[in-house]
Amino acid sequence: MSRLRKLAAVYLVPAGVFQSVVVGGAYGTGREVVEFVSGHGPWGGLLAILAITLGFWAVLAASFEFARVFRVYDYRNFLRALLGRGWVAYEICFMLLLVIVLAVTGAAAGQVLADTFGIAPLSGTLAMLAAVVVCNFFGRHLVAMTLTAGALALSGGLLAYGALVWHSAGGAILDSFAAHPLAADWMTDAAKFTMYNSALVPVLLYASADIERRGQAVGAALIAACAGVLPALVLHLSFMADYPAVTKEALPAYWMMTRYAAQGFLWVYVALLFMTIVQTGVGVLQGLNERLDAWRMETHPRGFSPAFHALLAGVVTGLSLLMSQMGLVALIAKGYGTLAWGFLVVFTLPLLTVGIWRIGAQRRSAG
Repeated sequence: MSRLRKLAAVYLVPAGVFQSVVVGGAYGTGREVVEFVSGHGPWGGLLAILAITLGFWAVLAASFEFARVFRVYDYRNFLRALLGRGWVAYEICFMLLLVIVLAVTGAAAGQVLADTFGIAPLSGTLAMLAAVVVCNFFGRHLVAMTLTAGALALSGGLLAYGALVWHSAGGAILDSFAAHPLAADWMTDAAKFTMYNSALVPVLLYASADIERRGQAVGAALIAACAGVLPALVLHLSFMADYPAVTKEALPAYWMMTRYAAQGFLWVYVALLFMTIVQTGVGVLQGLNERLDAWRMETHPRGFSPAFHALLAGVVTGLSLLMSQMGLVALIAKGYGTLAWGFLVVFTLPLLTVGIWRIGAQRRSAG
C-alpha cells in the first residue's frame, strides 16, 4: 500500500464512514440539527456543537484504540471484549436503533423526493431499498470507498450551501446572534445527540482496521469527530438567518434551500441528501453483516455469501420502512431520545471507564 493510500485508509476512511452514517436521513434534512442544536438558539447551538465534537472525539478515540489493541473490528467481538456477557445488552439496543435509523432514512428519502419532484413518497423509499441491497451485496471495500467519496461530496455541497446563505443573509445571521441570549438547556440535548450517534461506532469499526498506532487512533478520531459535526455547524449557522421560523419546518435544510439557492443547486442538494440517506443504511447494515460473518467464521472457513448480505439488508430495511409511516419528526423526537440513555449505560460509560482501564492494563502487561 502506497503512503498516500495508507494515510487515506487511516485518516479519511474512518471519517468518511462515520460522517456518512451519522449524516443521513434526519441529520441531512436538518431536522436533527433543529431538534438537538438550533432549537437552543444561536449561542446555545454553538455550545452544543462544541460539546458534541468533544464527545465524538472521546468515544471514537477510545473505540479505535480499543479495537486496535485487542484486534476486534466487528461489534460482537468488540463488545464481548469490553463488556463480557453483558455485550448482549448492547445488541438489543442496537437492533432497536437499527430499526429506527432505517425507518428515519426511509421516511426522509420518500419525503425529500416527494417535495422536490412531486412523486409518490413510496418511490423514494423503494429506491433507497434497492440501493442499500446493491451496495451491501458488494461488501466492505465498496461500502468504505463509496462512503468516503460520499462524505467528501456532501462536505463540499454543504460548504457551498453555507456560502450561498451567508452571501444572501449574512446580516440576518449576525443579527440573530445579537438578538438571542444564551439558552441554558443545551447540554442535555447535546449529550443525547452524542450518545445515540456515537453508539453506532462499534458497528463501524471495520473502517478502522488500518490504524496501527495510538497516535493514529487519536488523530483519526479527531478528524472523524470534526467530519461528523461539520454539517451540523454549517446548517446551524445557516438556520440562524431565519430563526426561529426554521425550527417549525419538517425539512429545515430543504426549506432554506428553496429560499436562498437556485433551482439547480436545490437539485444537487437533493441528490447529495438522497446519497447520504442511502449511505446511512448501507454503513449500518455493513456493520451488521460484519458481526454475522465474524460469528459464522468461528465454526466455518468463511462468512456469509454476498447474496445473503444483500437479502439481509433488504429484509431489515423493508421491515424498518414500515415504521417510516409514523412520520419523521415523531421518530426523531421519541425514538432517538429514549435510546440515547440506554446506550449511555451499555456502551458509552463502560467504554470510557472499563475500556480505557483495559487499554492501559494491556499496555502495562505488554511493556
